[in-house]
Amino acid sequence: MIGPGLQAVMLWSQLCVESASGAVLVDVDGNEIIDFQGAGGVNSIGHANPRLIAALTAELATAPAGAFGSAGRRAMAEALREFLPPPLDRIQLYSGGTEAVEAALRLAKSVTGKHEFLSFWGGFHGKTLGSLALTAGARAGLGPLPSGYFSAPYANCYHCPLKMTFPSCGYACVETVRDTIKENSTGALAALVVEPVQGRSGNVVPPPGYLNALASVAAEFDALLIVDEMMTGFGRTGEPFAFMRDEVVPDIVTVGKGMGAGYPVTGVISTAELMAAAPFSDPSASSSSFGAFPLACRAVATTTDVLVDEDLPSRVGKLGTEMLAALEPLVDESPLVGDVRGAGFAIGIELVADKQSRRPLDKGTFRETFLTLLDAGVLVMTGGTTLRLYPPLNVDAELAEQAVEIIRGVLVDGVAPQHLEEESA
Repeated sequence: MIGPGLQAVMLWSQLCVESASGAVLVDVDGNEIIDFQGAGGVNSIGHANPRLIAALTAELATAPAGAFGSAGRRAMAEALREFLPPPLDRIQLYSGGTEAVEAALRLAKSVTGKHEFLSFWGGFHGKTLGSLALTAGARAGLGPLPSGYFSAPYANCYHCPLKMTFPSCGYACVETVRDTIKENSTGALAALVVEPVQGRSGNVVPPPGYLNALASVAAEFDALLIVDEMMTGFGRTGEPFAFMRDEVVPDIVTVGKGMGAGYPVTGVISTAELMAAAPFSDPSASSSSFGAFPLACRAVATTTDVLVDEDLPSRVGKLGTEMLAALEPLVDESPLVGDVRGAGFAIGIELVADKQSRRPLDKGTFRETFLTLLDAGVLVMTGGTTLRLYPPLNVDAELAEQAVEIIRGVLVDGVAPQHLEEESA
């Protein structure tokens, strides 16, 4: 009954989950699995979080279907007022990530009166028309795309397309952004759209100062800076938002995944001044069928309260640094690991066939590595040939250490081919 096109993680694992709690899944056969896949960063405060269960259960008993004013919306506003960094003080809610990205594009057009957008190689912003046009490298067979979209290299220092090294490169990729705009734009650039950490490409972390450099480029061309924090926002990188690592303030921020801790809610965050721009601000111009329903608002409010009350961003910064330090030696110890990188609880372990050329591991061996990890009791996310780790922000430290040791053991000792043997038997 289910159509094709599901995530490789779902297809490869063939997991059927019976129950879940915190960072642990239990499948229908009773196997316990440490969940570092976390629905790609959605599981921010742990499966079956008791505070979220209680809040949504109470809200469900009285919540109307509709985006009217509600106690849930008031609670969300109060929680976000303390959480959002100034001057970002307005949020509009949506249901899916691509919907929010599309809304951000409309907002940028409304503010600037322009219609062109620059995005970055290796980024991912969604699968609807505008967001797909932003997603360079994943559009084969899906054209034609709208005009006015162009892309430039991201600061992926492990695979620098300019064959240079940071910091001696002097942010040469940012200069390439300038050149790309000059050569491609008609003078109608509305915004640069960038992920502060590229998720699907393997949690690629740009060097310090990169977002500030891009903000300067945006200002130079009288354009906005849109930061896509779908995967990194709400504490994932050790700060409330990843852009805070560079002390830059974007004009527009898109958020989702972890902000609802499993409830499907996303948002566009900006300032009161920018959100007042028409036609974005016209009645019904930026509404969504399920945006700002009481349950969605309550999910955001409760998740944010948990993040603040338990000081989870600070905890993630500390524990994430420790996890990264324990995994980094894999570059020397494992025959498969080319790079280990991360920010907080967004960690990437890139597997390669050859460390000198950095050629990606073949898909069959990569799949076997994933399945061996799963057999050993750890579920991870994938991206290209990178193992991506997204623990809950409140994961037990001992459980996180156990998961790291399992990952180290599998990657150092090698990959057993038992799955392929079973399939061919």
